[in-house]
Amino acid sequence: MPRPSVREVIVETAVTEFHRHGFSACSVDTITRAAGVPKGSFYNHFKSKEDLGAEVVARYAESSGWRDGHGDLGPLDTLRARFGVMRDVLVAADFTRGCLIGNMGAERADHSQVIRDQVAASLSEWSGHIAESIREAQRAGEVPADRDADRLGRFVLDAWEGAIIRAKVAKSAAPLDDFFAVVFGSLL
Repeated sequence: MPRPSVREVIVETAVTEFHRHGFSACSVDTITRAAGVPKGSFYNHFKSKEDLGAEVVARYAESSGWRDGHGDLGPLDTLRARFGVMRDVLVAADFTRGCLIGNMGAERADHSQVIRDQVAASLSEWSGHIAESIREAQRAGEVPADRDADRLGRFVLDAWEGAIIRAKVAKSAAPLDDFFAVVFGSLL
């Protein structure tokens, strides 16, 4: 019987450790010890910690639940509910950790091309989903049709990532409340 691959264990552990402590604070040894696997196993699956970091960003983006349904809500209320879920997670975690994609971008964009490329791809895909939600809201008459949905999608995501950073610094939901008030009360 073949031995199971420890690659998944390493990736899942790295998601947790990078989110909890940041990329720079985690060594390969830290990750493999937390995963309960030999350090050599890491190099059987990844060329470098940066390659693992890129995989972690991709995995986090895939598992975000962003595309999960929210019942019979209209497009704009669905978009608001998706951001609401993330707000609730941040508040429940006492404003720690934040968004792993944003954290990795802030920490590694100047130092790792492979991580920067994956963060850029993940942010682009996410803002594309937001833009599609805005287009659906435009078709439903909930958002003015003359607004550029792609630009709004990028801006809304950028505003959200900034609100998360400010909420982490302030240890307060006020920046998130501002995000919801401006984005859903005025902008859209």
